Amino acid sequence: MSVSEPRWDSMGISERAPKRAPSLAEQAYETLREWIVAGDLAPAAPLSENDLARRFSISRSPLREAIRRLQDEKLLEPSGPRGFSVPPLGVELVRDVYGVRRALETAAAETADAIPPGEVGAMRDRLTMQAAEIRKGNLGPFNDGDFDFHDLYVAHCGNRLLIGHLHRLRGNIRRIIAYAGQFQGHTEASLEEHLVIMSAVEAGDTAVLRSAVDSHIRGVTDRLVATFEAAS
Repeated sequence: MSVSEPRWDSMGISERAPKRAPSLAEQAYETLREWIVAGDLAPAAPLSENDLARRFSISRSPLREAIRRLQDEKLLEPSGPRGFSVPPLGVELVRDVYGVRRALETAAAETADAIPPGEVGAMRDRLTMQAAEIRKGNLGPFNDGDFDFHDLYVAHCGNRLLIGHLHRLRGNIRRIIAYAGQFQGHTEASLEEHLVIMSAVEAGDTAVLRSAVDSHIRGVTDRLVATFEAAS
């Protein structure tokens, strides 16, 4: 059975289409990326250059550049002879994205040895607040702060190329976090893993930090894969 065309007006997203310079390609990229991450474009729903170009009121050239960037980030994939679609969120995507995230972040942890004490203290305070909110059933602060927490060591690894590769993963990581963030048990386990990482940061021990980061990302992957497999 074929998948029907997305109902753009009912999604309430057409009005957010990019309209003008300075960079139509950049605007198209940012808008489509946000639609994908926010779930406004359903996975596997067929999309076409012609339809998007018409709705954005731009030519196909800047749109193609935006689509190329999104395909490079694995936020879009080919679908049919001339179309494309958002990849489904499932076991394969989690394993692929978090496998790369684990490789890059463990490498970052090995060289993150100059984290400013002020940032470390502020993050410890945030973790204390997040733990209190999780105990009340409010998972939002923990999930919203995931990138900030991981950036505590990633941003200080001294490798701009590595940081750039991780940034390109963030669209799909945001999609995965949005899914995982609904599960209390998973969030509680992730908090405990963050606390272990935090202790390693405070101790300034990059070997322990690398091990803690590796264990955390493996744990997230295993928990989410089990969730998807149980639902299938």
